[in-house]
Amino acid sequence: MEKRDLKTWRRVFGKVKGAFGETDFDKKVIKVDRSKHKNKALYNVPKKDSSLINTLVHENMHAEYPKMTEKQVKKKTRTKLKKMGRKQKLKVYSQFK
Repeated sequence: MEKRDLKTWRRVFGKVKGAFGETDFDKKVIKVDRSKHKNKALYNVPKKDSSLINTLVHENMHAEYPKMTEKQVKKKTRTKLKKMGRKQKLKVYSQFK
């Protein structure tokens, strides 16, 4: 599967309606709603998929691999997170402003 370069993409925190995050391919923006992670019980999402780092990596995956299905993105995100160390996770966090 072809991987897209995300160097020109912006990553921001902001309000997202009905989801933890969203990827806008036209504007090249990944937006994550931090406030939704405080009220996880409101959403029917497994705990392992509702962490902030999971959402950050998940939305990056959507941008990197636009042809992947939601199911494929979830699986690849879980696999990637298991392999990531603290420094790698901090690098992901630092990409968002």
